[in-house]
Amino acid sequence: MVLAMCGDAFAQVRMEARRAWTDPDLGGAIVEGIGKGNDLWLRGASKKVVRFDRRTGERVVAASDAIDVMADGQHLWALVALNANESLVRDLLDTDLPERRIYFEGSPISLFSTPEGPGVLTTTTVLIPSGQGFTRLRLAASLEPYAHVSPLTGNVLFVGYNKGEWGGGLRRVDVSTGTVSIVKETSDQLCGGRLNPECAPIVGIIPDAANAGCVLVGASLAHLDGRYGEVLRVCDDKITPVFSAPLPVVPNSLINRSGQTWPFTGLVETFNGWVAVGQERFARARGAAATMGEVPILRPWAGLQISDPVDGIIFVEAACCWGSDTSVQYQVVAIPLDQ
Repeated sequence: MVLAMCGDAFAQVRMEARRAWTDPDLGGAIVEGIGKGNDLWLRGASKKVVRFDRRTGERVVAASDAIDVMADGQHLWALVALNANESLVRDLLDTDLPERRIYFEGSPISLFSTPEGPGVLTTTTVLIPSGQGFTRLRLAASLEPYAHVSPLTGNVLFVGYNKGEWGGGLRRVDVSTGTVSIVKETSDQLCGGRLNPECAPIVGIIPDAANAGCVLVGASLAHLDGRYGEVLRVCDDKITPVFSAPLPVVPNSLINRSGQTWPFTGLVETFNGWVAVGQERFARARGAAATMGEVPILRPWAGLQISDPVDGIIFVEAACCWGSDTSVQYQVVAIPLDQ
């Protein structure tokens, strides 16, 4: 009895320690990651970008006050805040390249890729690279910060928001006119229609390699007894389903019931498709086919919990933890490696 009580107490202490996990550089969560060569680059809730040597585990803080990072061929761009109305774009791989300083009203949201290099989206302005500077295009309506932003697709940017149980939805920005519109299916039902901004958090936007001018959008939510997740193709204002996985139905279960689909927390592009990852499972698409698999075992490494590479992907524990002593849940990010 005493041994059992001691064991329970130890398990509780260990659980509380995991819940209180914070990295000295990345903070309490990992926001995103990029694998390039022998290096793993992680951006944390601390707004620091940390480079890890995958061979030795050695880490170096490469940037602070980073709003976003974006891989672009041989470049790894960082959007770094200087003050409320001034930021700069810096290449973390080629430090000899000159930094581009940006002045703007509003707040910076994200980098986005263009054929001419990195663009910057703010809450009021689109900045398109032009020579060594930017062409500034004013938006007709203000956006909110903290969004997923697509590459420039023709003259369009897609901007997705994740507000958890309060939805989020997808915006379409025409950079030639500054027009901002909501992309959704019309419906008279509560939470009806795909990409309903009241009910559909956006967890990722990536280019659609098979359809020029289109993007793939991940929409998903797991809240209370509700489970929902799907990958959608968006071409202008047209929305078509690409992937979802029904949860197995379990009698008398509030979660495993008819109509529920597998939820996921991130959608990332790979060299030959995409990966959507959840807490225990992930979907891997190559071309038009997608298969489900179990998230591999995560092991301690360099202060992180990380998997071995699986088919060109590394899985990293991004945020921890919630649940009971016997059922620990945590968030995972999938990080594609260079091919």
